[in-house]
Order: sequence, then structure tokens, then C-alpha cells
Amino acid sequence: MHISIDGHGRVGMTDAAEFTAFDIHAVDPSVESVLGALGSDGWPSPEADHVFVTIDAVRRLAGDEVDEAWQTSFDAMLAYAGSKGWLDEARTAIKAHIESV
Repeated sequence: MHISIDGHGRVGMTDAAEFTAFDIHAVDPSVESVLGALGSDGWPSPEADHVFVTIDAVRRLAGDEVDEAWQTSFDAMLAYAGSKGWLDEARTAIKAHIESV
């Protein structure tokens, strides 16, 4: 799944049912710009080209894709992310790599 941020700071999601990838595709890939677009749904990661995105925001952005099967797959993705250290300490957000588009 890919969070997208366009040149106007609008946030969306593509490939919401792809559970083997999680990143942010941004026209302006600076951490400051991405965090500005995410607002309270994101915060900095120790790595320069990553941010944390709240799990609630991911569900919200997935929109109509969210059903029981989606949630089961998302839970498995979060478990994997947790095993790799890609969740915040409170386990309320997942780390996303920022890529330029």
C-alpha cells in the first residue's frame, strides 16, 4: 500500500490491498512537507527519509477497501512490521519510507 501526497498536500492511498509494501509517494519528499500533509497522523522517525503514520490514518485512507478480510491481512502486516521494529513504541503507528514521485 502506498500513501500518496500530491503537490497541493492532498493525502490519498493507492494499492490499499497490497500488504507487502508500505511507503509514501510524495511530490515533495522532504520530511517537513510530508509531516505537514499528514498533520497529527504523522511524526518524525529517527531515520531521515522515514516518518511514522498512525494505524488509524492508514485504515481511514484505505476507505472502502476495509472489510474483515482487509483487516485480517492488515493485522498480519502490522505483526510483521512489529517483528522488524517498524512500529512505534506504543504500537500505534507504522514507519513509512518516503519516495519522490
